[in-house]
Formats: sequence, C-alpha cells, structure tokens
Amino acid sequence: MWRAGKLILLIMVSSIIITPCGQTSEYYFDSEAGSDENPGTSEVKPFRSLEKLAQMPLRPGDIIRFRRGSVWRAQLNFQGNGVKGEPIHITTYGEGPKPEFLASVRPMRWIHHDDQVYSIAIPEGWLVGDPEVNGAFHYPPDGVPVRLRKSKQIPSDKGRYYYDSENRNLYVITWDGKSPMENPIEISVITPLLDLADRSWIQIEDLAFLFGGRNHWRLRNCKNIIIRDCAALFVGDKNPAVVISNGSEHIEIIGCFVYNSVNNGIKMTSGATRCQVRNCTVVKGLSNDGITCHNGLPNNRTGDHNVIENNVIGLWPENSVDITSGDYHVVRGNFCYNDRQSNIVIGHGADHILVQNNICVGSRRRGIQIGGNDEEGSRGRNMIYQNLTINAAYPGVEVDRNNTKVYNNTVVNSRDRPGIRISAKAKGSDLRNNLVVVLDPEIPHPCIQVTKGDPSMYDLKFSHNMFFHMGRPDGRVLHTKDGYFTPGDFLTRYGTGEDSSIPEPIFADAFPRYYFLTKDSPCVDAGTDASLTFTGKAPDVGWKDLGMENEAPAIPEFLIRGEDDTDAILYLWGKTDRKSAIDTSGVNW
Repeated sequence: MWRAGKLILLIMVSSIIITPCGQTSEYYFDSEAGSDENPGTSEVKPFRSLEKLAQMPLRPGDIIRFRRGSVWRAQLNFQGNGVKGEPIHITTYGEGPKPEFLASVRPMRWIHHDDQVYSIAIPEGWLVGDPEVNGAFHYPPDGVPVRLRKSKQIPSDKGRYYYDSENRNLYVITWDGKSPMENPIEISVITPLLDLADRSWIQIEDLAFLFGGRNHWRLRNCKNIIIRDCAALFVGDKNPAVVISNGSEHIEIIGCFVYNSVNNGIKMTSGATRCQVRNCTVVKGLSNDGITCHNGLPNNRTGDHNVIENNVIGLWPENSVDITSGDYHVVRGNFCYNDRQSNIVIGHGADHILVQNNICVGSRRRGIQIGGNDEEGSRGRNMIYQNLTINAAYPGVEVDRNNTKVYNNTVVNSRDRPGIRISAKAKGSDLRNNLVVVLDPEIPHPCIQVTKGDPSMYDLKFSHNMFFHMGRPDGRVLHTKDGYFTPGDFLTRYGTGEDSSIPEPIFADAFPRYYFLTKDSPCVDAGTDASLTFTGKAPDVGWKDLGMENEAPAIPEFLIRGEDDTDAILYLWGKTDRKSAIDTSGVNW
C-alpha cells in the first residue's frame, strides 16, 4: 500500500510540473453576427462589442480574434499584459478585408444651413478623448476616403468643414457640394483609437484604423509591443498618426501602412529607445515628416538606438526621415521619394547616426542632410555609407557637422546645387570612395563644393573619390571660395584629394536606374579600405560593389502619388487583394 500511495503521489507531482501555470484562452469577435451573450470561444458563437472586450481580464498567451470584414466604431481597449514567450495576441480570423476600427460617426440628420453648407449639432457624448472635432471625411463604399479640409469659419468652398466648439455645431460643404445625406460624411470624434500606457508583451496584427481625431496609435511607457501588418489611415488633425513616447522600449512597427496623416506618420519621442520601424509604407502627409526621432519638448530627448529600416517613405511636406534627437539610431535600406524638403535629415542633437544603403529620389531640397547645433549637444561622428541619391534639387549629400564619415555613396544629377556640399562646420570629416555624377549637361553646378573656408584649415580628408560631369569637359568639378579645380589641382593646392579622378563611370543599362557598375567600369577596385564589405581586390567607388547589387533596397511594389492610386492604396490598406503592376512613373529616375 505504501508503494502504491508513493506512486500516486509521484504521478500527481509530475502532473503539477508539466501543467502550465495558467491556461490561455482564445476569444472571437464579429461586429455583425456576434452577441455578447455568446460564450465567445469559437467562430460559431463569437462576441460582438468592444465594450465586452474591455471588461475581460486577459492573461498571458490569450488570443483575441476579430472577424475580417467587421467594423467597429470605438476605441480598441483591452486589459492585461503578456510575458516573454506568451504575449497577448490581437489578430483576425476569416476572409476578406482587415477588420476596421473607426474613430468616427456617420450622422444622417443634417440641417441645410445656407447655399451648399449643411450643419449638425454634435452631442457632448460623441466626443471621446478630445473636445474638438478634428476631422471630416467622405468614405465611399470600396473606395479611398476624401478628406475635407478644416476652415476657421463657416466654409464657402467645396470640401471644407468648420467646428464651432462653443456651440458644438459642425458645418460642412461636401467634396462635390451635394448634401451629406447623398454623400455621407464621417466625423472624427475619438482620439486615439489605440492607447497603450504601461503595457508590455502585446502583439497586434492585421487591423485597420481610420479617422482618429489626433492619433491612431499612442504608446506610452510600453515595452515589447509589436504592431504588424496594420493600417493607420486618415488621422484627423494636428498630431502624428503613431506616437511612441514616455520611455517606451522595444516597440516594433512592422509591415504597416501609414497613409494621409496631418502631422508625422510615425514619431518616436520622449525617451523612446530601441524601437524599430521596418518594412512599412509611410506616405503622403499634410505636414512635417514621415518617420522621425524628435526631441519634443525642450530637454525631453528621444532615447537611443532606434532603427528605421527597409521602409518606403515619401510625399512628405518636409522630410521622409528626420532624426533630431538621440544617439546611435540606424536609418538603413529605405526608399525615400519626392519630399518637399530633404529625404533624410540628421540634425539638432543627434549623434553617431548610421545612414546606410538608402535610395533617395526627387527631393525638392537635399537627398541626405547632416546638420546639427553645438548648443543642442551635437557632437557629430555620423556615418553616411553606401547610399544612392538621385535628382535632388539641392546637394545629394550635404555635410554640416564635424567628424562625419561619408563613404561609398553615389550622387546623381543634383539639379540646383553641387552634388556634395561641405561646410566649415564639417571639421574632421572624411570622404572616401564616393561617386558624384552629372549626366545632364545643362546642370552647371560642380560635383563637390567646400564652402566658407580653406579645406586644409579644418582637416577635411578626401580620398579615392570619382567625378563625372557632362557639362564640365575641362574637369574643373571641385569648387571652393578660391574657384574651380580639377582633382589634381585641388590636391596640389589643399593637400588632400588623392587618388581622385574624372572618368566616365560606365553604369549598367537596366531599369530601374540604380546606377550599378559594369565590370568594365573604371570605378571597380578603385577605392580604398573604409571598413565596409567588398568583393574584389579593393573596394569599388560608388554605392554598390560589383556583385553586391542584390543588397540594394528592393524596387517598391507601389509608389503612391495620391488618392488617384486607388488600387495600390486599397491593397496596402488590406481592403482588397487587387495588385496593380509595379508603377515607378511617379519618380524621376
């Protein structure tokens, strides 16, 4: 009997050891066929409301599934945190478009105010998180929303709205002047749609968020959060679509589509550290930058070691990427295009930033700008490696900060300024293995300009750079305050610039024009060691060593120019599986 009892005890102990300390659960939500009276644990009998979800105490490893094609008009609130290896997982089930979370109401009881103006009283209970109406949109079935622009008074033009906050009345003229009963209007009344504070180990994927009043996603003092393959579209007003702040760490935004923001697309600020934005498409804002590490309030700096990698970013009123705060960030493998200012900017107090393997196309100012202010703590030592800039209006690369390493970049056709421009603030900077090319003979500007001083006086280093300028057959492609120089004359006068020359580079004739070298190019094996990987006897001059072309950023599947790119927008949003052909016609290669 003793032996039998001991055996039973051992079995019980073994059972305790192998049984998980807490069971995980899986819950289903359907905005149309669900009911909060259901058990919610299967697709057959799902829950219905987000209010039900907000009341549920979730545990590590729990999974919440939203039916594809569902639509909710409420904040996505849920309780609980995961643990390492067992995150709380928010995802989908079924087929069809991504589930949508709308921060808007669609009223139909409009009053005709005057001419084409209609009005409606906004009940106080509609506004969540903000006392203002910060957005109005026409949302056609199976189409791309049309934003109504904000006015400071009752509008007189089509596509405008005005909110009288004192009397809580909203006035609109629709995008085509018709009644909002014919073209229903979505009014932004909730901000933000996803608000996570002091949360950890959560994974959210395959959801779409629209019409948030000021933000869509706000993460404060969060750790180990992943948001993957989600969409954040048409934020209402003033603030970025996505804000990562208050000391958040290890936040990953992966494969998301951020479109038509009023302010930044994605902003990392106020201590955000070791966060990543990867494989996203972040395009078309009404102001500011696509992705930024920004210091926000004075003395409230961004954290360090954030990564912006392999994204498609463009059509921003300022810059695709703007790093103004924090140290040791990485900006790598991005395709940046058609910004009104520069494609990539490093400035203010940002130091030791790596800018590598990016393609910058068609900016109205600079391709890559390295700036900063000493009084804000900028010490320089930034690294600009293996980038391609094409058709920048201003310099393809501008160096305005000390001790900057500019290695193995290719700069093509800077239209209104020199290809690379270096200021007196760039003391101690080092330029090696760069290829600066002007293929349009109508462009008069030199390949490199050193401004406001004698290069030898502030310890500039030039080595193994190559230049080709179709409009300057005399080879005088370098410029200082003293005039124009050939590479040989520059070396004689200033004692730097050795092993620089002006041969025709001989690019591969392939679409797209990524300016890869051919095996017969004089740039092959013509560089000097810059501690970067190369394949031949010596590094090549230019951004891609022969044989390493496949390491260039991929051709963007879609280059969105605006609302007219309906198929591309709907596909990236997750509304449809239609795919247009690759379209690079909006970018001037």
